Amino acid sequence: MNLILRFGLSIFIVITAFIVSATVAGIFAEVVGIWKKPIIGSVAAACVVLSGYASAPKFKLACAALWLLVGAIAAWVLSNAFMYAEDVGARTPLIITYTSGVFSLVVCLVWHKRKLQRVSTK
Repeated sequence: MNLILRFGLSIFIVITAFIVSATVAGIFAEVVGIWKKPIIGSVAAACVVLSGYASAPKFKLACAALWLLVGAIAAWVLSNAFMYAEDVGARTPLIITYTSGVFSLVVCLVWHKRKLQRVSTK
């Protein structure tokens, strides 16, 4: 039961990280005056994957990969649902978002391998 609660907390952390990071990235992009959608997507993708890895109680890499998949589907849906005038016909924001998510998963993989090496050398 404790593991279920910890996974529930992990889900809450990831969803909160998504909402906060997307909001802050959107505000930042607006203030700076740059294209919002790629900034929001890339920052949110990185935060979702990294927080999914960091907060998972077990199976950290599998959880990060699952969050990448969930995030990719959500990004595709949201990119079609929330279309800014400057985004009509553009797939660049979605590609940047996916690239950021995959890069974040690679960071998690390296992080995981280094942690395993430190444990095995002790």
